Amino acid sequence: MPISPQPSRPDMQGTSTKPVSIWQRDVSSLFKTGYTPKAPLRELSVFSRKLSFLLGAGVTIKAALSIVSEQLTGRSLSRIMPMLASRVVQGESFSSAAKAAGAFPAFFCGFAAIGEATATLHRVMEQLADFYDDQAQTRDDLTAALIYPIAVTIMMLGVIILAVIFVLPGYSRIFDATGVELPVLTRGLMHVSEFLISNAILVAVASFVFLAIMAFFVRSQHGKRLIATVQLKIPLARQGVNFRLTQSLHLLLSAGLPVSQALPLVEDVMENIRVRRDISKISVLMGTGKPFWEALNETKYIDPLLVGLARVGEETGRMPQTMEKCQLYYAQAYKRSIKRLNKLIEPIITLILGLGLGIIMLAIVLPTFELATIM
Repeated sequence: MPISPQPSRPDMQGTSTKPVSIWQRDVSSLFKTGYTPKAPLRELSVFSRKLSFLLGAGVTIKAALSIVSEQLTGRSLSRIMPMLASRVVQGESFSSAAKAAGAFPAFFCGFAAIGEATATLHRVMEQLADFYDDQAQTRDDLTAALIYPIAVTIMMLGVIILAVIFVLPGYSRIFDATGVELPVLTRGLMHVSEFLISNAILVAVASFVFLAIMAFFVRSQHGKRLIATVQLKIPLARQGVNFRLTQSLHLLLSAGLPVSQALPLVEDVMENIRVRRDISKISVLMGTGKPFWEALNETKYIDPLLVGLARVGEETGRMPQTMEKCQLYYAQAYKRSIKRLNKLIEPIITLILGLGLGIIMLAIVLPTFELATIM
């Protein structure tokens, strides 16, 4: 017997409501975590550049977002563009819609709000494109400086492991047959080789567990704090902090923001959690009446030159111009340091790994000489 559909029932206000089946719910919503990853620097740069060009050509923000969404190839922003464009079409401001999207950093959203308030959104987008393009290029330079040493390290370690596991055992069988005693260095490496061969599964499991523990530790708050502290003891990392601080401050101050309002946005740009905490402390100190340069001087890893120039800029009322000069200086210094690191780290790693490989080869060659003298 077929079941007739249930009639609509009036609610308390007299409006008609119909029962909705739970099977009408989108199953994919059950697996949504609510977390939207931040867009990569390159995607932010391309998006800002295209949006700036369209806005500068007189296209409205609603039409510009529709055009840009069809041209984006990056996965992060392409996924949220329909929602972003829809919110703007419904009357929401671009900056608030970008903030609600979750893929844009707070620095981007705050700076976009400045552009909307001053009717210079196309210029702001162009500045953001340059900013993120420079950030991405700096990161690429640092990554490129480390790729070759890492590749050389992996290759040399592979050669050493192969020699210990496969070459030395063959020498052991030869010398056992001849009755010649192996040198001390060779015997020591033979013990290592025998241990690795007989406990291969245990070593593999222990290595996996160690890497898993390290990955968990790095993602924990305690691990992040420890890594942040260690990073700030490295001169190159301190240079990077000074460069990023002056670069972001110059961008915000040139748009008309005072230092007190710019610092919370600068905090979002910093990746080091200790630097974020210290910038928050600087904001608190400024709230108590301290000038910016004096609050900045409380942070040990800030370059004294930057503190002195910030004092001059604050006392003369030319802080945006001062930060512009500072960011140019620190950009050049940081890039020079990356090139110097690339030239310095290669011979050091080659020397260390060559020394290790030399010990392995010596352990192989010495028994050969010993066998030749006896025969």
